[in-house]
Amino acid sequence: MSPDGDRRPTVGVRSGRPRFGSPHRDLGAPVIPRPVTGSFEVYEWCLRRDGFSIEDIAQTFGFDLDRSKEIVENLLELHLIRAAPRRESWFLPEDPDVAYSQVLTPRELDLLERKVAIGHLRTDLARLSLLFRSSKFAGQAANAVETVKLPEAVKSLLSEATANASREVVFMRPETERPAAEREEEQAKDFQLLERGVQLRILYQHTARFDLPTREHAENLLAAGAEIRTAGALFSRLTIFDRATAFIPSSDDEDGALVVQEHSLIKFLQSCFEHAWATAKKFDTGRAQIDAISQETKKEIVKMLISGAKDEAIARRLGVSVRTCRKHIGQLMLMFGATSRFQFGYLVKEANLEEDV
Repeated sequence: MSPDGDRRPTVGVRSGRPRFGSPHRDLGAPVIPRPVTGSFEVYEWCLRRDGFSIEDIAQTFGFDLDRSKEIVENLLELHLIRAAPRRESWFLPEDPDVAYSQVLTPRELDLLERKVAIGHLRTDLARLSLLFRSSKFAGQAANAVETVKLPEAVKSLLSEATANASREVVFMRPETERPAAEREEEQAKDFQLLERGVQLRILYQHTARFDLPTREHAENLLAAGAEIRTAGALFSRLTIFDRATAFIPSSDDEDGALVVQEHSLIKFLQSCFEHAWATAKKFDTGRAQIDAISQETKKEIVKMLISGAKDEAIARRLGVSVRTCRKHIGQLMLMFGATSRFQFGYLVKEANLEEDV
């Protein structure tokens, strides 16, 4: 028995093969054998010999017989040595590829299966958690803000919340330039809500008026009964279902989300949406001009340029690509007759034109 109290496999007197019988081993989880100190040194040493015994290890390395016996047991368990077929208590080295196939491969497969099972269970538990917090027992829940990191889990929870929404869903969607697959999935959920009679309100940024796919989707939604408005700038993506569950981006993970179900926090997020909604303009697709920039968007760009914001930050705030943002900036500079960013900022400040753009 080792000093830590674990029973180790013992080497048989005649066969030299290990006898395993630890009563504490979990039969449901394959145990990965770990090398003991000296095992790999002994293996490298035995490659230069025709074979070896426990006594040879003790004599060569200065170990006592118990330590030498422990190393042999460990090498046998790792499948790095085998007992000689016709010589008692004599051992020969094995190819490490045999160790890999017999020791690691089955455990790797088991680990992969366990990871898949854990992923499915995590998604299922997150879905059930959302249902629980929407039930009458939600008041007993201690954790009202949950971080969901897996994109698949976030999608599953959003689909579940969409299916369960019954009264009102509000969206704050700052960006418009997104992958086609994400856009189509989002649009399908919008129509699911409207078909069930759920009130749907969506806030875009003004730049959405000049994005053709977004404008076409907005026209269809408006015809189906949705309310859509646009604002100069929005702070973040936000979705609130029935004023009971909100989804906001996770600052730690781009693809993750925070699922919020704490009443006071939901109330605060709803008030943020309502404040932006009250000052936003109705989405009038009939008057939109693709190549124009709204006055409010111009003002927003001018303010951020004067404050020293980089193109990437301006684009992110406006919900457009950096390329589109630079196009807008170029139009503004042309309008002021400026040939550089510095000159543009100087002209605007000098003439006190921030509010007159």
